Amino acid sequence: MISLFIKTYWSQLSTLAVGLLVGCFFTSWFNAGELAIAKGDNETLKAKHSEQVAQTASAALKRIVTANERADGLQVALDNTEQRLTTSKLEKQHEIKRTTTGGACFNNATVRLLNAGNIHETARGQATGLPTSTSKPAEADAATATDTDVANWINDTKAQYNVCRSRLDALIDWESPITSTEDISHD
Repeated sequence: MISLFIKTYWSQLSTLAVGLLVGCFFTSWFNAGELAIAKGDNETLKAKHSEQVAQTASAALKRIVTANERADGLQVALDNTEQRLTTSKLEKQHEIKRTTTGGACFNNATVRLLNAGNIHETARGQATGLPTSTSKPAEADAATATDTDVANWINDTKAQYNVCRSRLDALIDWESPITSTEDISHD
């Protein structure tokens, strides 16, 4: 009976060992297949990711180039506008000298009032001065301001306003959304 037991024991042990080896072989074979599939999927994902990164970088570069071209165009337009406004101001100054008489326009009290620095104050309470005329500045104790002084002051103020307006328009154009049929002009 012991010999039967030993034969059965060795038979079962052999069967178990063969089963274990076959199981390990099939598991290893299955895992190798799964690993190959995973590696292939990983390579595919890497390739897709690389392509997406390249597309994103290309799109970002295109947006930067477009923004730079747009900024350059806006700057050229602004420079042209400022040049035109400067030319217009100088032409008007020439005509002011030709068309004004230099006669008294404001008396000495009005000139002192307009030249007083404490008339306009900033938000912090600091006094700001008024612009002076382009001919000869009227002193605080000056007798009068001439029509030439007033006309030049108006001309300077209008020119400064128009330059400021054109700069603000350029900023507004820069901040506005880009359209394919963009027409930027505020002249």
